[in-house]
Amino acid sequence: MIRFAHPIFAFCLTGLVLSACARTEPVVDEAIPAEPSLSVEEPAVRPDGVFENTQAEKLGQGRAIAETVCSTCHSIETEGASPHPDAIPFRDLSKHYPVESLAEPLGEGIMVGHPDMPVFEFEPDHIDSLITYLESIQSPHEL
Repeated sequence: MIRFAHPIFAFCLTGLVLSACARTEPVVDEAIPAEPSLSVEEPAVRPDGVFENTQAEKLGQGRAIAETVCSTCHSIETEGASPHPDAIPFRDLSKHYPVESLAEPLGEGIMVGHPDMPVFEFEPDHIDSLITYLESIQSPHEL
């Protein structure tokens, strides 16, 4: 048998052994979402529905998508500033890259833009409509 010179030492050692044997749930730190620099409202539900895919319908649906999903941050008109200072006005997209090159990122989950931009994924018909609308409002510029 082991004898301890001091009873407090034995008491502390017993407490350590018992606490080591006690079952405890692991502490998991939950990820805290980053706060956007400006409050970004949740977009309204995307406009859905069957349409015949005429040019007029694509423009109308593209504008509706831009209004409900994008206009919280981006200017979707041919003039005026974007509500979010880091969000490029849609009319100036072609100054930075070809608008049609947005089709793939829009389908896979666009993750570019201002730092607090949410990730969006669109259906093929909606991508076609949104790009049709974006191309219709591009401001002239030199390449």
